[in-house]
Amino acid sequence: MKRIYIAILAAMSLLASCEEFQPVFTVKYPDPEQQYIYTDDDFGNKFTTIAELKQMYNGKPVKISKSCVIKGQVTTSDQVGNLYKSLYIQDETAGIEVKIGKNGLYNEYKLGQWIYVDCTDLTIGDYHGMINLGYEDPTKEYETSYMEHAYIIDSHVFKGKYDEPVKPVVVKEADLLKDVNMGRLVTIENLKYSYYGYDQDSKTNKTIYIFILAYVDPNGDRKDYTNNAIFIDESWNQPADKDLWVDTWACSETKWKEYLNSGIFDNVDVAGTTVGGLKNPDGTYNIGSMAYSVSQYFTMGSTGVQVRSSGYARFADTKIPAEVLDGTATVTFTGILTKYNGEPQFTLIDLSGVRKADGTNWY
Repeated sequence: MKRIYIAILAAMSLLASCEEFQPVFTVKYPDPEQQYIYTDDDFGNKFTTIAELKQMYNGKPVKISKSCVIKGQVTTSDQVGNLYKSLYIQDETAGIEVKIGKNGLYNEYKLGQWIYVDCTDLTIGDYHGMINLGYEDPTKEYETSYMEHAYIIDSHVFKGKYDEPVKPVVVKEADLLKDVNMGRLVTIENLKYSYYGYDQDSKTNKTIYIFILAYVDPNGDRKDYTNNAIFIDESWNQPADKDLWVDTWACSETKWKEYLNSGIFDNVDVAGTTVGGLKNPDGTYNIGSMAYSVSQYFTMGSTGVQVRSSGYARFADTKIPAEVLDGTATVTFTGILTKYNGEPQFTLIDLSGVRKADGTNWY
């Protein structure tokens, strides 16, 4: 099934002591632009739909032993850093995360390109309610791991033709958690920022709610939630005359330190103490220098939607528009719809997916 280009070098490893008699060969490797493009015919025109693949999951990881090939169009790019070693593909039935295990995937897999995935010997697993496709995790910490070796990737993921990028489907509030929409490129319209810092009408503080994940030791045990993981998952009141809440989509290392050193998280409970209780004698914090993810919360009608961003995203420190934060404007998002513990979660591909109600961009 797989086409392999072979350059034959004759006699160069022989007669090593007789260099003057060795012929000179010019090896021409395949032009990347002329790489083989797979078609349905290469797979016998027999495919499992993505929806059928996801239905194979039965509450625990499933290693696929039978012949099973899916195909779908690429709907994500990791160019701005808000996706990590994964891409999403979708067909007419559903979308799914494929854990390819490489950075810079946008260089190899273009938006709209068709790819074929031979799922035989791969594993279907779940992460907090989202079905994904990857490799068997030998550590058993997660239900799937990444296909990190080139041989494994090349044995399972095949590039097809380039096509027009997928057009997002507009999803209404009632459809946010429907299985057919999970992992798909969608647009959700007219969301309001969930909480505001100061209400001009009542002249009172309103509650700010946010989720931030950090670690005391970034190189330590990521599953040691008691001693290492820090979940700033709190509501807190902000002084009316200060702009102290996290008003950016995420936090770079520099921005995280700025927020942390401001003291706004000092009273947040973490691991049996508080953030303030993790201060060193010199006043610095015994906390890792990076916030790995930040979730800002919006509402679509009466349903909450968690918009999650990585501290590694190039847009991490970009401020949320002031008119969104103060509640005078709604926002329309385009990106990948997922769920986390039964609640809608949204992943931005880049800030072109953040638009005003009239369809124009803020950024």
